[in-house]
Amino acid sequence: MLRLYHAWASTCSQKVRLALAEKELAYDEVVLNLRRFEQLAPDFLAINPDAMVPVLDHDGFVLRESTIINDYLDDAFPDHPLRPADAKGRAKVAVWNRLIDDVATLAIKKPSFQRNLRPYLQSLPDAEIDDAVRRMPNPETARRWRDAARNGIPEAELTAAHAELRRMLDRMQGVLARDEWLAGDAYSLADINMAPFVHRLSDFPEYDFDRQWPAVANWYARLRERPAFARAGFPVQTVVPKAQSS
Repeated sequence: MLRLYHAWASTCSQKVRLALAEKELAYDEVVLNLRRFEQLAPDFLAINPDAMVPVLDHDGFVLRESTIINDYLDDAFPDHPLRPADAKGRAKVAVWNRLIDDVATLAIKKPSFQRNLRPYLQSLPDAEIDDAVRRMPNPETARRWRDAARNGIPEAELTAAHAELRRMLDRMQGVLARDEWLAGDAYSLADINMAPFVHRLSDFPEYDFDRQWPAVANWYARLRERPAFARAGFPVQTVVPKAQSS
């Protein structure tokens, strides 16, 4: 049995849900509301002491990193393969995965926190924020939540993050101008793992895909046409009242 611990608006959770949908795998789910700090509950910390989603439990075998989870799913369930069979194709997927893990995953957090999370956090009592931040096991994550709640993400960090994201889109544009998908002619985990980050950026007004990165815009349109995209669930982040789910 597969059980996925995830949050709907988490980009890394979206990666795994999309892979599960593409492979047509059934799973149980435990949805965490990160805005209510459910990732800090003792029961979840026992599963992932880093307090991060997603987490996959496959018959007691627990995995905690989204890119590794997707590789595992493709290996453990060979139907509907999501990586090329040849060594060169797999290497291309691995190169994109490295970029996603090292650049996209980190860079997207700062503008996302500033735009989507900060207004919500500012509605909470200081004591509630302070208590949650103290319980966060990762110091950098704690700092980001504290910054978002107090003064906002520093402008220099936002500028640097946007520069990284634009370089990533430039790189995608160069590849997708000649190839249908990121790793060549076949849809793969490179596309799946990148999808949530481009989807998130599509909601930022300063990213005009059609004008600035037309090949990326076409790629993104093809992604959205796939039935698995709708099944995976890609909600738009919004500011919500404290009593509601995010």
